Amino acid sequence: MDVSVDIHCDACGSANYSLPQGTGEEAPVRCNDCGTEQGSVADLKAMLVAKALDQSAESLRRRLDKLRGPDLKS
Repeated sequence: MDVSVDIHCDACGSANYSLPQGTGEEAPVRCNDCGTEQGSVADLKAMLVAKALDQSAESLRRRLDKLRGPDLKS
């Protein structure tokens, strides 16, 4: 199953980020387009994992519903 996750800037809506090089988990991540700080590297990783899990769970629910058919949906 493929999962595609986009994280968009709260200020400008861009998905254009650069991760800081050679820094720790607490280093700030900034939007490349407007410069707004989006949290730390650790925050970004946690957000990506949460979104990927949500999308995976939803995809699995849809597949299960399709397999069950209209008579077996709960």
